[in-house]
Amino acid sequence: MGKHIVFAVPPGHGHVNPTLPLVEELVARGHRITYLTGADLLPKVAAIGATPIETPWAMPERPPGPFKFSVEMFAGMQAMMRQLAEQALPGLLEHFQQDRPDVICFDGFSPIGVMLAAKLDVPMVGLMPSMAFNEHHTLRDMIVRGGMAADEQLDKAMAAMAEGQAAFRASLGLAEPATGVLSLGPSAPLNLVFVPREFQIAGDSFDNRYRFLGPAVGSRADDESWQPPADGSPVLFISLGTAFNDRSDFYDMCVEAFGNSRWHVVMAVGSRVELPEAPANFEIAAHVPQPAVLAATTVFLSHTGMNSTLESLYYGVPLVSVPQMPEQTVNGGRVVELGMGRQLDPEAITAQLLRDTVEEVATDPVIRANVTKFGEQLRTVDGPALGADALEELLGS
Repeated sequence: MGKHIVFAVPPGHGHVNPTLPLVEELVARGHRITYLTGADLLPKVAAIGATPIETPWAMPERPPGPFKFSVEMFAGMQAMMRQLAEQALPGLLEHFQQDRPDVICFDGFSPIGVMLAAKLDVPMVGLMPSMAFNEHHTLRDMIVRGGMAADEQLDKAMAAMAEGQAAFRASLGLAEPATGVLSLGPSAPLNLVFVPREFQIAGDSFDNRYRFLGPAVGSRADDESWQPPADGSPVLFISLGTAFNDRSDFYDMCVEAFGNSRWHVVMAVGSRVELPEAPANFEIAAHVPQPAVLAATTVFLSHTGMNSTLESLYYGVPLVSVPQMPEQTVNGGRVVELGMGRQLDPEAITAQLLRDTVEEVATDPVIRANVTKFGEQLRTVDGPALGADALEELLGS
């Protein structure tokens, strides 16, 4: 008999997209899915058979210019999300007291899922679209590995964040994590990680509470709204994702680097910048159907957010990383460690460096062999089925 399963996910493409194939699998198995996220992504979840419910969402104001990550900014973002969740909680509680879920699957960036599970006293399952954390790979490790100095200022900021999370857990009557590791959410008996264990840092150190599903694209692979160039030109895909992509300077540099070259360039620039003038060999749009483009791409010039990174590897496409924040630096570094691309310092790039690095990656036979093999491995794993099996095992169905 089908269960009522709630997903609570922040409205970022990199958070929602990894969950969609799992939701499709659960719906196909007869389960009823209610999906909480922001207004912009509600149509996506409705299209695959889930019942969408809007939750409030806002990003803090940040100064103009290139994005600069800080732990204080990150903690402020978390505090803002908790405030928004507290505002939405009474109405959602009233709804779910009348239509109780059997389990709530929560993304650590969306506190409303944790709040609902605690108040309704139903099981929680963690959803992890990026690297998981334990005592062998901590949030602090990730931030330092991403380029921040391991100094007293960082320690104070991390301590303040830990205090805030401890207070949040205590307010809900939730116990401290068994490992004492600062993560992005409370400990859960089951955590579904949309990263392959082979890509996860310290992957072998995670126990059976963590199920590494890897990436999947589901029905998003069926989008035929984009077609590769008819003349067979190699495709260079350029994107900085959907969150920190207001970089007109970077897009102008890409036009300088690849305009009137051998590449057919597909460049997604988001909705916060004016579309630059496109040379004849460029397609420039606010957004493109990423799986369709990657299926025909030779090299992906990317911010290496985890969703973009794994979808690129899923299709066997090597990466040139231009990260915008520490997590993306870690992802791009992991790509380099596994021999599947190159990483550039975003503060030191030039048009010539972009052009030379893309050509190097495109023609390197070792990179091509590594990424082809890794993509083949990813495509043999049915992550949505593994995730659905794990949930059904937890629920006894």
